[in-house]
Amino acid sequence: MKKILLSLALMALATRCVHHDDFDIVGVVVDYEPCQSAYEVGYAISLRSPDTIGGRYMTQQGEWKENVVVVYGADRLLHPNDSIKGSIYLDPGFSKATCIYHFDRDVPEAVFTKLKKL
Repeated sequence: MKKILLSLALMALATRCVHHDDFDIVGVVVDYEPCQSAYEVGYAISLRSPDTIGGRYMTQQGEWKENVVVVYGADRLLHPNDSIKGSIYLDPGFSKATCIYHFDRDVPEAVFTKLKKL
């Protein structure tokens, strides 16, 4: 019986592997939003490339920014005005599934797969 349960558990883990279609980005950090803690945040990034997937976003300072995506899962601390490049995949429900804090905004959510500060 234990062997059957172990086999089923291993098969369940194998089917959970998900491949995401990520794509390259270049942009500037314009703001951040808390998710779980001070080190787990979503970064509002105004994209230079691609220039068609983001939305309009109001920063904490009350400035409107265009073509913004909120991206989670950074492997380093970022600051406003940091220029970055990397890869992301879109995940529209990330903050609702993962974060304690939720924001009412109309911009896409994404997750980093690669990140480099310029």
